[in-house]
Amino acid sequence: MGKHYSLADTVRLEPIELANEHNLAVTADTDILSAALTPLNYPTLFRVLVAFSVAGIFRAMITKGGNTQTTLFNAGNNLVVGALYIFDLLIHEGGSVNFQYSVNATLQILRVQEVDAAVQ
Repeated sequence: MGKHYSLADTVRLEPIELANEHNLAVTADTDILSAALTPLNYPTLFRVLVAFSVAGIFRAMITKGGNTQTTLFNAGNNLVVGALYIFDLLIHEGGSVNFQYSVNATLQILRVQEVDAAVQ
């Protein structure tokens, strides 16, 4: 029998970095990123890693067709100061996302990666 090949054998599959912020002053209830993130492939998953210097509520502002919906991470509960959180967010064709925080804070870390189904 010959060797069986998979897509992973022929193509290097890696998450795609979409945002990489560090030590950024954040104003309450204001978009964190200068421009909303849109997927390169769809549907896809955005994996979000985040930590803040002050307890507060982390939100995703998801826009599709000109309509923006505000959604809360961590069941709408405050994030713990300095703790790392990882959230997954599904994004479909025509969608984009930006993030906000409920209080003035220092964004210690924000990493957003686009993770295609083949990578998961």
